[in-house]
Amino acid sequence: MGGGMKKLLLSTVSVLALVTAAGAADMPVKAARAPVEIPTWAGFYLGIQGGIAGNKGSAKDLDSFAGGVGGAAATYSASKTGGIFGVNAGYNFQSGNLVYGIEGDWSWLGAKASSTTTSPFAGGDSFVTSFDVRWLATARARVGVAADANLFYVTGGAAFGQVNNTASLISTGGLIRGTFSQDKTKVGWTVGAGIEHMFGPHWTARAEARYVDLGRSTVNCTPGANSCLLPGGSTYRGEFRNSLLLGLLALDYKF
Repeated sequence: MGGGMKKLLLSTVSVLALVTAAGAADMPVKAARAPVEIPTWAGFYLGIQGGIAGNKGSAKDLDSFAGGVGGAAATYSASKTGGIFGVNAGYNFQSGNLVYGIEGDWSWLGAKASSTTTSPFAGGDSFVTSFDVRWLATARARVGVAADANLFYVTGGAAFGQVNNTASLISTGGLIRGTFSQDKTKVGWTVGAGIEHMFGPHWTARAEARYVDLGRSTVNCTPGANSCLLPGGSTYRGEFRNSLLLGLLALDYKF
């Protein structure tokens, strides 16, 4: 190969190299794709909650105070829908899509139920009842399945409520013949389900339905115009039952 040919070949290779380098320099640099962040539900959280509360109470005249000896025991009930507002706190653990943890809450309720029912056994006398759950606290387990930023869960555990129940037999003339009353903290159970959405690194919102049963308990009659003693010396008894159906919305901050 002659010297002129070598010079021409070298010159061509040099020009191609320069053009290729220049073209590469002008090409836009492709941005690296950011890794997809998977929401984590694990950790401690604290929040507020509120919604509606359906309060239902009943009073059973176990020994038929209203009907006298040999009368049929009747049940008198009332219900009321009101409001509920409170605070909650809990801790979540997470394993893959499985989320589980514990939660406690305390709420004030405004849903006092009352009724006046003419007794079918006492000649026109009335049973006047009222059922009030002043506050409610629960200690529950939660377990659910996370789907991206949503959590579908069930919950259940113990419930504690401060109740004030009364049932009085009142004559047509307005005399209180006898009263069954109860003002105490009752222990029961609760179960529910809900959906929670994480809309920020630290914030979640949820909607939940929950049933609460505070159980049955027996009280003795307090005398009024009539004696509360049964033949034989025992005391007339009444039985109260309290239950709630809750629809809750909550806003929580996850630490």
